[in-house]
Amino acid sequence: MSSLPLWAPDAALAGVEIRVSTREGGVSQVPYDSLNLADHVGDHAESVAENRRRLAEALPGDTVCWLDQVHGNACMPIDRRHIEEFEQPPQADSMWSDLPGVALAIQSADCVPVVLTDTHGELIGAAHGGWRGLTNDVLAVLIESMPVSPDKLCAWIGPCIGPGHFEVGEDVWGLLMKEYASFVLDHPSDVSKRLVDLPHLAEHQLSVSGVNKVAL
Repeated sequence: MSSLPLWAPDAALAGVEIRVSTREGGVSQVPYDSLNLADHVGDHAESVAENRRRLAEALPGDTVCWLDQVHGNACMPIDRRHIEEFEQPPQADSMWSDLPGVALAIQSADCVPVVLTDTHGELIGAAHGGWRGLTNDVLAVLIESMPVSPDKLCAWIGPCIGPGHFEVGEDVWGLLMKEYASFVLDHPSDVSKRLVDLPHLAEHQLSVSGVNKVAL
């Protein structure tokens, strides 16, 4: 097992291990130092590949599944065909699997990572929820895709940008006002901008979809 530093949240889900990487333990150079896992930001491909190899070595199981995340709402079921035959990660922003020993990797910075599992830990889902994805129902699509009733699911909302820092212009907050006005907060110093509470917006959407056991 690798010594790569990974954070394990206190709010564990039944039968599922959740790990969150930091920026430490990789090989990428400035300005990507050091554990950059994104292959679309200009980092050397060899560095990203080595960082992903180190992450895979540090995780339990034998397979890590990645997505080409595009801030949409498409969901990818992960089966043996995906693992064995797909040469490139599929374009999607959520995935689920019932295969043992499989890790579902979600990349996020400001965006909201969400993990879902059934009460027995035999089915797991993961989603990348930026404001675009959340307004396009990425969580609802994932929940509807999973072969289990939503009331049998538990969720964990991972680290993301908080409402005190997610500052947006009217092009973003204007889109949220009709359905999600309670998650749009006044800006303390700029009347043209607002602050958006992404984690609680995600929690609300999970509840609306029927998932009521949510850990933040």
